[in-house]
Amino acid sequence: MINAIKLCINHSTRVRKLGITGAPLHLASGYNVLIGPNGSGKSTVLNAIASCRLCTVEKTDDDPIKYITTETLNPLVGGTFASREEMVQGIRAMFLSHGKGVLDSLGSQSHAGETIILIDSPETGQDLENSESIHKGLLKMSERYQVIVATNSLVFMRGGNLIDLGEDYLPRLVKATSNLAASFILAFKQGSSGPSRAGGMISTELGGDAGD
Repeated sequence: MINAIKLCINHSTRVRKLGITGAPLHLASGYNVLIGPNGSGKSTVLNAIASCRLCTVEKTDDDPIKYITTETLNPLVGGTFASREEMVQGIRAMFLSHGKGVLDSLGSQSHAGETIILIDSPETGQDLENSESIHKGLLKMSERYQVIVATNSLVFMRGGNLIDLGEDYLPRLVKATSNLAASFILAFKQGSSGPSRAGGMISTELGGDAGD
């Protein structure tokens, strides 16, 4: 289990909240969720945990790590397969939509002794029902493994130890989502197809750049 990670200067400067002299990020057993706007460094933290030898990872045991990113589960990405498991998943996904392919791949992951599971953007390509199913599966998985997820979705933030890489990101996200829902409800009552300012409202209230 990972108790904390102190990022090296290369990774720390890419996490907006930490800067050059960033404090350690503390993790809990079970289900952990990295949150923050795009560009805040969520994927950077996962990459650092998975592969950076210069970052200081405080672990109770030498637990093996499995890193899953929905980009690598997309059969349209191309490239070669690193394992038989990836090849089988890639072939199966060729006959599915992107979202269903990712869902199928997440559901068929095998674990060869890994007890720490990193998952980047499990919401990619998923509708609400599939997101709910994946979230339930991750919570169940976290009963046996330490799960660390990076997400922008409120669905996947429930029931987790939240590590905010933004500035009070969750309250702002909840407020922006509530405002968007209220504007849709009002538009439907008025007989409109939806609010024209919905996207602008979200981007204005949450901020963030393109990226993780």
